Amino acid sequence: MNIQRMSIQRMVIQTKLTPPLPAQHTLARTRLTQRLLQARNYRLTIVQAGAGYGKSTALAALASQDIPLLWYHLDREDAEPIRFLLYVLQGLTQILPDFSQTPLALWEQWEQTTRPFPGELIIDTLTNELSRHSEEIFFVMDDAHMVNNTAVTCNLLSRLINHAPSNLHVLLSTRYPMQLEQLVTWRLRGNLLEISQAELAFTPAEINLLYAQQYELPLTSDQSQLLASKSEGWPMVLPLVRQNIQFGHAASVPDALEQLSGSASDLFTFLGQEVLEQQPEAVQRFLRETAVLDQLTPQLCDCIRGQKNSAEIIAYLQANGLFVTGIGTTTAESGVRYHHLFRDLLRNQLSQKTLCVLHQQAADCYFAQDAIETAVAHYIAAQNYVAAAEILAQHGRRFVAGGQLDMLAGHIGSFPPDILLQYPALFVHLGDVARLHSRFDAALRWYQQAEERFRTLEDLPGLGQALRGQARIYLDTVNPAAAEKLLTEALRISDGQPDRASRARLLDLLAENLINQGRMGAAQEFRQEADTLRKQESDEVAMPLRLMLRTGRLAKAKRRLEAMAAAESEQPVMQPRAHRETLLLLALIYAFFGEQEMALTTAVAGTSRGKTLDAPFITAVGWMRQGHAWLLLKNQDGYQQAAMAFQHAIQISEEIQASRLKVEAYWGLCQAHGFRGQLGQAESLAADGVTLAQQAGDEWVTACIYTTLGAAYLLGERYDQAATSLNQASASFLACSDTHGTAVVLLWRCLLWHKINDVARLQRDIDDLLQLVRDHDYTFLFTHKTLLGPPQPRSLIPLLLYARNHNSHYTAFASGLLDTLGLSQLEFHPGYQLRVQTLGPFRLWHDAVEIPAKAWQRKKARQLFQLFLTYRRATLHREQIVEMLWPELDPENAQRDFKIAYNVLCRVLEPDRPRNTPSAYILRDGSRYGLRPGADMWFDTAVFDQLITTADQLLHHNPTAAGEHYQRALALYMGAYLQEYPYEEWANQERTRLNNRYIRAAERLARALLQANETEKAIEVCQELLSQDNCWEPAYQILIRAHTQTGNHTQAIRIYHQCVENLQHELGVNPSLETISLYQELLLSN
Repeated sequence: MNIQRMSIQRMVIQTKLTPPLPAQHTLARTRLTQRLLQARNYRLTIVQAGAGYGKSTALAALASQDIPLLWYHLDREDAEPIRFLLYVLQGLTQILPDFSQTPLALWEQWEQTTRPFPGELIIDTLTNELSRHSEEIFFVMDDAHMVNNTAVTCNLLSRLINHAPSNLHVLLSTRYPMQLEQLVTWRLRGNLLEISQAELAFTPAEINLLYAQQYELPLTSDQSQLLASKSEGWPMVLPLVRQNIQFGHAASVPDALEQLSGSASDLFTFLGQEVLEQQPEAVQRFLRETAVLDQLTPQLCDCIRGQKNSAEIIAYLQANGLFVTGIGTTTAESGVRYHHLFRDLLRNQLSQKTLCVLHQQAADCYFAQDAIETAVAHYIAAQNYVAAAEILAQHGRRFVAGGQLDMLAGHIGSFPPDILLQYPALFVHLGDVARLHSRFDAALRWYQQAEERFRTLEDLPGLGQALRGQARIYLDTVNPAAAEKLLTEALRISDGQPDRASRARLLDLLAENLINQGRMGAAQEFRQEADTLRKQESDEVAMPLRLMLRTGRLAKAKRRLEAMAAAESEQPVMQPRAHRETLLLLALIYAFFGEQEMALTTAVAGTSRGKTLDAPFITAVGWMRQGHAWLLLKNQDGYQQAAMAFQHAIQISEEIQASRLKVEAYWGLCQAHGFRGQLGQAESLAADGVTLAQQAGDEWVTACIYTTLGAAYLLGERYDQAATSLNQASASFLACSDTHGTAVVLLWRCLLWHKINDVARLQRDIDDLLQLVRDHDYTFLFTHKTLLGPPQPRSLIPLLLYARNHNSHYTAFASGLLDTLGLSQLEFHPGYQLRVQTLGPFRLWHDAVEIPAKAWQRKKARQLFQLFLTYRRATLHREQIVEMLWPELDPENAQRDFKIAYNVLCRVLEPDRPRNTPSAYILRDGSRYGLRPGADMWFDTAVFDQLITTADQLLHHNPTAAGEHYQRALALYMGAYLQEYPYEEWANQERTRLNNRYIRAAERLARALLQANETEKAIEVCQELLSQDNCWEPAYQILIRAHTQTGNHTQAIRIYHQCVENLQHELGVNPSLETISLYQELLLSN
């Protein structure tokens, strides 16, 4: 090397070309390193973040990767183009020992002339030389923003990036946006990777790992979340917090964070030197004047400062990474905010007097913009309690309507006692807060204090507010008797006052109270009077919905509630609404319709809302609605789950001392116990529920309880008591004008009359029932398990058959219902559906009640039924049956055993069928026997066949739907057809057919899953398939492809050898050419 080149090397500070070693307690951040490694796919990567965000540490971690790393740390002097290029050339020479000396020779040649520095020529030569090298290089320029103010250097850097070969990847770390002309072009062409400050921030999980692994100071999950929230993941804060805790300066994470905000902290010193002191005086003044704001918009900052240049300064703060974070889509609309710790540091520089002045100015600005909530907070911070109290007294309902209950209570709680006496409306607001949090006793005391103070001040409008508040407690807890007196007095006080809206709201409350009493007509009159007082429809729509619910207009109520629920999911209502909650009303509607999944999902969401709003009353109602949803299962598990849900509600009602709340729980528990035959408990629960409901004057819930008790009596075969309870329910529902409740009672009475063979009463009530079902679209009572309906809707089929066959006025309607149910061919029905499982173990149910094996008495009786199932599409002659089931017996004995088996079969299928009545399930036509066409039977084999046929039709144009059908079919295949009789010849053909359908369906499903990249599911399906047939070669092929696709080549090879072994052992053959070819491809790729 010549002397001149050696002199150039001496000009280079080698540490600037060396990545910094990680500090002692540096955490390896795999997430961030993997993100940075994506730079391989880009020409340029820019990592932009403020001071202390660990840019250099993150980039230096790339030195441990398998790509050569060229490091160049820039300082102010490197903005000079000659120095910049010197370091670029020297760095490349060090990392690539065989790098051509041509660019450096150009440099040396220039030094001997007086011509301008040939920077662009050197860059072009350099890129040409780089193109001769094939290995990838990461070129990191740390603190690249140092060149921003030197156009020549920026142009040289742009030229290098633009002309560099594809194996050179430039990574720039910067505090500020880079001033490179072609940045937009690179971004649009997908050549630019941008990593923001947010990605450099530590996540709670990384903070937890850092403190546990590096600092040996484990944090709880809550501590990690707090530290992440307060520090916003700012890396440089984390070791400072650790030092404060480990060295005894702070006892906890919150204490350590608070110390960091103080003027004596290292963080304050760092920010002062590195950030604040480096800024122009105008910017420093802006930071101090706006420190009290949680959100900075140009308009607001101009207002508080009395200046017009805030937009420019905010833009400067954003562009230069000065600890501000954007809040919305545009700064003009939503503004920015300061980093939490940075804001605290700014505020700690200001005196208390200055802070009060700034808060007062901020409050005035916010109030002028009608930002009431924020204005109040600033007035309180400025210790201007009178201004804050005046606003809250007048606008407190905004807080209540917006669900900002704790904020409202907190603001009022900060006032001196004399302020509350001066503004008694604040007592009303405190009552609202307590009531909506279900603290009813506390709410009553606040309202009573307000009432007393308003009476002293002779403030009639205020007195009306206090009385309405007290009445709302009794409305929320559905205690209409206690609410009536208060509402009547409030109505009297409002008479003649100009506030029409308040009087209309009061009439709404009176109407709701009448609904709770079951006086629907009077309620409607008050509702109409309220509407006439308004120029537009009231916002309080929950009351008329409850009117619809309690008068049987269920379909209309359901449509409106679903629309409201959809709207509220987009724009939640933050004010608790007790039993008027949209989700809770909708859950009850779904339960009445028998939509179990929707009822449960909606009820759970309503319960969660109650917990979120800290409203135990809503939570309790949510638990009750969950209980109703569980009742819809109409089985032991459902009744147990329902009972637990209702007990949850009762426990909450006792905690908040709202005994009226228990009524609905008692109603539900009456069914949970009564429908299981526990009539003593059901009677006791019904009595307690009726007592509470009658004390509150709630006729409708009383009717629901009597209906449930009457149904339980009927199911328990206590018919006289059933008739009495159902008559009581009927009278109450009629008094409430509830057509749905009346229809349900008629339904149960028709079941009763049918059960005791009271034809006259059945004829009378069946017409009334079908008229209500037709006129109000209550067909779901016959098609679903509904809240108030029987455990099995099939028990109602005999009623429809009766109506169709006995000259009812609604014969055509009954026929239409049977057709809807797919039972139009029926002539007889036992009141339950027969459910049969033949795939795997043989099982038989009457609806949900399984028939025990001992009920068959004789093996041949069961085989006779299985024979009919196997030949379900035809009838068999008696001689054919005898030949298949009794081949070893002579004709006479075989005929005798056949008759015995046939009679046993009929008793098992229909134990209560009257003598000489045709069977609903077995057809006898002379000497021919078989299944009755159109019989109400669920047969797993038939469903299995239909699902696969549908899936095959869908496979090519809708593979997702096809896959769902295949999966449902495979789930039915619990084993071979009639697996307990593997050697019966009459079942062999059907068994083989079904097994083949299963295998081919499983193969098609596995292929579809593999094609959809659902490899794990495809593997599961193939493994299950091979458990049925371990020689099905296509399954091995799919498994090999699936494991290869997931990169598990070892397992793929193992699968191939399993295939070879099983084919040789079971069939004595070798794999097909396709399988062998797959294996060879696998070996080559491996």
